[in-house]
Amino acid sequence: MAEQKLEIMQRKVGLLETVAMIVGLVIGAAIFVLLPTMTGMTGPSVYIAMAVAAIPSIFVVLFELQLTGTLPVTGANYVTVTRIAGAAWGSIIAFAAVLALLAANILVATGFAQYVIGFIQSFNPSFSLNPAILAIAVVLFFAVINFFGVSVTAWIQVVLFLCLLIGIAIFGIAGTVNVNPVNLTPLFPNGALMFIVVVVLGCMAWSGLLALADIGGDIKNPRRNLPAALIIAFFVILFLYIIQPYGLVASMNWKEVAKIGNTAVMVDAGRIMPGIGIYVVFVAAMGAILTTINAIIWSCARDLLAWARDGLLPRAVAHLNPRFKSADVAILIATIISVLGILLAATIDKYALASVLALMVIQIVLAWCVLKIPQKLPELYAKSLIKFNTFWRWFTFLGAVITSVFILLMGILLDTMDKDGNPTQVPWVVIVFLGVLALGAVWYFSRRAYLKSKGIDLDGNLKKIADATLAEAEEKLAA
Repeated sequence: MAEQKLEIMQRKVGLLETVAMIVGLVIGAAIFVLLPTMTGMTGPSVYIAMAVAAIPSIFVVLFELQLTGTLPVTGANYVTVTRIAGAAWGSIIAFAAVLALLAANILVATGFAQYVIGFIQSFNPSFSLNPAILAIAVVLFFAVINFFGVSVTAWIQVVLFLCLLIGIAIFGIAGTVNVNPVNLTPLFPNGALMFIVVVVLGCMAWSGLLALADIGGDIKNPRRNLPAALIIAFFVILFLYIIQPYGLVASMNWKEVAKIGNTAVMVDAGRIMPGIGIYVVFVAAMGAILTTINAIIWSCARDLLAWARDGLLPRAVAHLNPRFKSADVAILIATIISVLGILLAATIDKYALASVLALMVIQIVLAWCVLKIPQKLPELYAKSLIKFNTFWRWFTFLGAVITSVFILLMGILLDTMDKDGNPTQVPWVVIVFLGVLALGAVWYFSRRAYLKSKGIDLDGNLKKIADATLAEAEEKLAA
């Protein structure tokens, strides 16, 4: 019985902290580092492209509302796929999810290092430091934060969230106040095709909404707070993704933005807010980047914990620290893999693409599973506060699949393109990604055979919901 209690998460996270987690996870370095590149591609219409890019995420929000209302537990995405699509699919999707999270963590940690070094060099051009040192340091720092428990993790997340929210809002408003109407025309200087390309890139910047379901076991009153947090976070992200691009192109000519490159937001802030502008943007960027790293470690550890509860990983991975009730072993595993990924020194765009490919496959499979929830998990579905009729459930499923397949195919195409935009490259990211999916299947069959030799039925475990997970679903824990 004591071991069973150690497996169960403590519900200590409120609505504000949950919103902070999901906003921080979605908004990372892209809104600062990649925004000038996107502006150079489509011109002043970049803020419209970011708004249009939100459309695929609407379908993700719709099926996650159904999922989190039905199964507000640790690792809910994995649990749902395993119980509805089958054990093998659950293992494959689990590997894809961890790939997506860890690739994103490596991406953002590396972006953090480059942004900090660039900021220091703006004052001291001779400054030099290996970016890997800073990237590893920030991952280790947030691993320690997560080790001290979800209360500390959530509190840090809220502080960083407020930094990014206030900083981006100040810059966006300042840019809007300093608008030069000439900067906003023509709206589509490079034509409709480049606008569509930027919309696709913008869709990638919306990735991450899925991870909210993975921390369901930490949330107070989850059947109310998880859906509410998802809706609030979506509109907060939409506001920030429009206000910052608009403020940039309204106050600086789009060609100049593209010419300056990665630091254009910071340069523009220094012009329209002399003295404090560069610091406002730096604080906002740090808030955006660090909330992402913190949230990824938080979410990834919950995924690994859910696997271990079912026996897909050794039971020890489900261990919670007796004092802080943190998933200490799972945090350690996620940290080690992140550090190894940073040391591999792959380019940032490769990690970004790997993360997007994984997320799109997860969304397709998960959308099908959510469609089947009323038939497959009727008792838990009955407890949900959010129930869609047949039309809206099919509308959500089809919308999620169509948009996810489109982004997936575009991602595959991008992996084949050389620097001149010609599809001549070997798609190594796609090959590695398919290898990870295959590894998930191999792991499942190997683990099943091993446990069978020990007299344990893995398939039996994966057909029912683990006791600890069921306790979370039934909300037996006190808030």
